[in-house]
Amino acid sequence: MALPLAFLLALVVLSCKSICSLGCDLPQIHNLGLETSEENEEGALTLLEKMRRIPIFSCLNYRKDFAFPQEQLEGEQVQKAQAVAVLHQMTQQILNLFSTQKAFAAWDKTLLDTFLSGLYQLLDDLKACGSKQVGMEEAVRKYFHRITVYLKEKKYLPCAWEVVRTEIMKSFSLSVNLYERLRSMEGDLVQQGNASH
Repeated sequence: MALPLAFLLALVVLSCKSICSLGCDLPQIHNLGLETSEENEEGALTLLEKMRRIPIFSCLNYRKDFAFPQEQLEGEQVQKAQAVAVLHQMTQQILNLFSTQKAFAAWDKTLLDTFLSGLYQLLDDLKACGSKQVGMEEAVRKYFHRITVYLKEKKYLPCAWEVVRTEIMKSFSLSVNLYERLRSMEGDLVQQGNASH
């Protein structure tokens, strides 16, 4: 009787380990989207949309391609650890960008404070996942460096900030899509593992 009990205990431990490592339990990831589930509060993308102060079409001559590393993030070989690391790096860089005095001078302070609070919470959640360096972060850092240089060159004018706001929304959406795609793939793996037991 001891052998089957030990075997069952080992199966339980292995199942928990694989499910826990796959899921990393990031329920707050929706903070990036339209609203949070617990309190029905607005998420980061909705707040960024509300922060718009001038129509983007009035800033067409300010447009710039910041070369978001989309190809690297959409490949089939991207793993969950990479997605979490990239999302962690993006969140950190967005915090760096939007927590400056120049940003507070450009945006509605209440919306910006709420936006930054959500990003700090997301960063904590991502840290809890043990996001480690996986090599893609450098491309994200270079991307944000180009954005910072652009803002300096444009002297932090309202149209420059508007172009950056729009760019951040686009890159954040792409990153969230990557994370959600990987999360659904992992859900399929967990379901397949449960079905085989």
